[in-house]
Amino acid sequence: MRMRHIAFAAILALAVAGCAKYVIVPPAIDLASVGSIGLVTFKATNAKGDLDAAATQYFLQEVTVAQRIPVVELGPQDAVLADLGKTAFDRDAILALGEKQGLDAVFIGDIEVTKVKPQIDILAPLSKTLFARAAFDMAVRARLVSTRDGATLWTDSAIVQGTVGAIGMEGGVPTFSLQGESRAINQTLREIMFRTTWDFRPTRQRL
Repeated sequence: MRMRHIAFAAILALAVAGCAKYVIVPPAIDLASVGSIGLVTFKATNAKGDLDAAATQYFLQEVTVAQRIPVVELGPQDAVLADLGKTAFDRDAILALGEKQGLDAVFIGDIEVTKVKPQIDILAPLSKTLFARAAFDMAVRARLVSTRDGATLWTDSAIVQGTVGAIGMEGGVPTFSLQGESRAINQTLREIMFRTTWDFRPTRQRL
């Protein structure tokens, strides 16, 4: 009899949940209202390989999925700054970039890998370049800056712990390569970019 009561209570709870009403809450940041937006490739710190390009691509995917807006890809930070005759993305550089590219705002960000703990096979040959399994922390910081006055329109950051089965250690610095479609790296990048771009998504709120 007790089991029947429990089963009935569970069915009733599901029925009530199914009847619950929700309202769609607009995203905290409406990118369409910003105007034309550019994206500078994220700068990777304490990591080699193509992590910068991969991180930028995942960020772009999350932004465009959240809000169907066009985004102009501008290339690596060093190349963009060199083209402007600048050495850092200060206010003057942002204003110059907007004028040159005809943009109203630009995404700038960086990705950093820290606390790398390699787990090297004791049978692996000793060399300067060694591939091993490793755990690491991945941190992303991104901001959207107005090219009209240099003001920050939005900023966010996220940290995710990950483990990868084929990370290269070159002089103590991790070397990431996504050429082999590493599932672990892709999963970590997807997770951290999803968190970082949360403000661009509409949410569902229960009434």
